[in-house]
Amino acid sequence: MDIPMQYRPGEDAQTEKMAEQVNAVASQLLDAVDPARNPDQAMRRLLERALTAAAEAQGQISEQKCEIERLRALSVTDETTGLLNRRGFSEAMSRSLDRGQRYGETGALLVIDLDGFKAVNDTFGHAAGDHVLASVARVLKNCVRAVDDVARIGGDEFAVLLNQTTAENAAERARLTEVYLNGLVAPWQGRNIQVRASVGSHCFGADSDPDEVFMRADSNMYNRKTGGRSTKPNLA
Repeated sequence: MDIPMQYRPGEDAQTEKMAEQVNAVASQLLDAVDPARNPDQAMRRLLERALTAAAEAQGQISEQKCEIERLRALSVTDETTGLLNRRGFSEAMSRSLDRGQRYGETGALLVIDLDGFKAVNDTFGHAAGDHVLASVARVLKNCVRAVDDVARIGGDEFAVLLNQTTAENAAERARLTEVYLNGLVAPWQGRNIQVRASVGSHCFGADSDPDEVFMRADSNMYNRKTGGRSTKPNLA
């Protein structure tokens, strides 16, 4: 007898394993009261109902766990860009520093701010602004590795955690990120919005304080922004 489980095959290996275990136990219990050896049909039906109810309860627990995970993912995700939000960024930063303390890993934080972004919203509206933010997010995700984390931490400000990297690699990644972003053109209703961005970076290690790391990266970004480059977007 197969006990019905509330799951879709292949969606969750742990749930499938749970189903196999329940079915195995069910078979053992039902064999123990096989009608050929035990004519008590009422007992057999009672066990069947009890095992079915237990399996359904396990399925519901699995569904609830999946829903909890889905809600947790939403709580750390920025709706406009699909990147981590500020809460997700804080958690990722904590994980990075924990790995640094445990394994001696080093990394770097990039802070990115879009220059003159208010003009985009004022000229084309917030829908265009969201389009630009999503375009920037795609560029940033294409600039990083699987071990890195990308977040929108508020407004037109983004952050990239470069994990397991050296200061030299981080500096080159920061340079390339700024080049790619400043080469980004976001088409919008027949117009081209040329993105302008400033990137600051700061390396961190095992004993780094997260607030200080962010402050220094943000300060370096601000220095780039006020370093004489044009901060006005091209709204051609």
